[in-house]
Amino acid sequence: MEWPDITSILPEVILAVAALLVLLVEPFLKKDKTAVIALALIGLLASAVVAVALGGNSRAAFSGTIVLNSYALFFKVLFALAAFISILMSPRYLEASKRHLGEYYALILLAVIGMDVMAAARDFIAFYVGLELMAMCSYILAGFFRYRIRSNEAALKYFVTGVFASAFTLFGISLVFGFTGTTNYEIISSNLGSTGNATGVAFATALVVAGLGFKVSMAPFHMWTPDVYQGAPTTVAAFFSVGPKAAGFSAILIIFTTVFESSSEFWSVLFMVLSVLTMFVGSVMAIVQSNMKRMLAYSSITHVGYLLAGLAALGRGLDTKAGESIILYLAAYTVMNLGAFGILTYLKTQQPEGFDYSLKSFAGLGRRSPWAAILLTLFLFSLTGIPGTAGFIGKFYLFTSVVRGDLVWLAVLGVLFSAISAYYYLRLMIYMFFREPETELTVKEPIEGTLAAAVALSAAGVLFLGLFPQWIWDHALKAFSNLFG
Repeated sequence: MEWPDITSILPEVILAVAALLVLLVEPFLKKDKTAVIALALIGLLASAVVAVALGGNSRAAFSGTIVLNSYALFFKVLFALAAFISILMSPRYLEASKRHLGEYYALILLAVIGMDVMAAARDFIAFYVGLELMAMCSYILAGFFRYRIRSNEAALKYFVTGVFASAFTLFGISLVFGFTGTTNYEIISSNLGSTGNATGVAFATALVVAGLGFKVSMAPFHMWTPDVYQGAPTTVAAFFSVGPKAAGFSAILIIFTTVFESSSEFWSVLFMVLSVLTMFVGSVMAIVQSNMKRMLAYSSITHVGYLLAGLAALGRGLDTKAGESIILYLAAYTVMNLGAFGILTYLKTQQPEGFDYSLKSFAGLGRRSPWAAILLTLFLFSLTGIPGTAGFIGKFYLFTSVVRGDLVWLAVLGVLFSAISAYYYLRLMIYMFFREPETELTVKEPIEGTLAAAVALSAAGVLFLGLFPQWIWDHALKAFSNLFG
């Protein structure tokens, strides 16, 4: 191991040190967890700053299993941002739930390390180590409220489906290794097309799609998502909705444009079918939900369908700008979905017993807490794709890339499902501003503290990306252009 190798994983080293410090300091604290919160936030901020400082570098490390380039650094900053906002919204919620423990922050930091490795990996062994580190931390976080049946159920379902996902992924990787004798992405890419076993390659591709499909909640591998989101702590569900999904797509982009490049015609068609199915399942099931955590879970599945349409276009040629559009969409989705969950977290801290995330619980919110209602409306507008928000920019670039891939029909379907999604988003707004609550639920205080900072950061991100999209588009272009660096 040489110094350049350490430099390539310096953001992860910082996160690991921060996680260890959190675990070391927490036992000496009583009720005040300010120190561990500060350590976690400083660790994430330092990791992101170092990642930005390393921009412009491009090198391979650890015998080519890990790379340092603009693509990996972009996602490292994105993961740090997602975790940073998730941690900001957590203290008040954990205190209200009487489960404010330092391990929570350490698990999030360790999960981010796994995500970073997934984005930077150029070898299946390194990729799988990152995947499992992220997954193990996620299982524990899902069951963090261990005294609640729903939280235990969420952790168990997540673990069982995660095991199946790992099995599918490993089976596909083992077949690829059997065909090529290596786990290095670039070597596999040069050898896999000449194996003469197109059926075997297609089968291995399908297995990897299924395994990663569980992780990103694409239909028909989505069944765990609504139950886990509903049962897990709300702040954890917020983190799940953006972090692991972005990590999964960061790995999918690399793997399918390198390892399975020779079978791009096959997986392009496969992603077309999965995109339509995922958008349909997410949209239809979201309509019938009365629990808003479950609605946002199915909403997230619909957004995965949009991203799969971009992957289908990517398989038809790298000149579609689909890869860059996917990266941009992941950034936009991160801020708007975290903001929506931030408002749900705020309402739960105000009414720990009375607020049950049901649609009826939002009735009259515009009168009881105008700022919360206005901010939630902003995030819902962005999720719908209203102009002036990050969601509109994300969908515009993504569907444009799908059209460039000669998949006009798929882009039209994406727009139609976006119109359907407007129904269940607008329905919530109607309850907030035009329905009277059946029981009087009072909001004790305005959004304040770290939770206010989390919501403000999310709202600023939604508006900034919506009004000034060129900045994030330039970074997405730079990141994808260095995908192979």
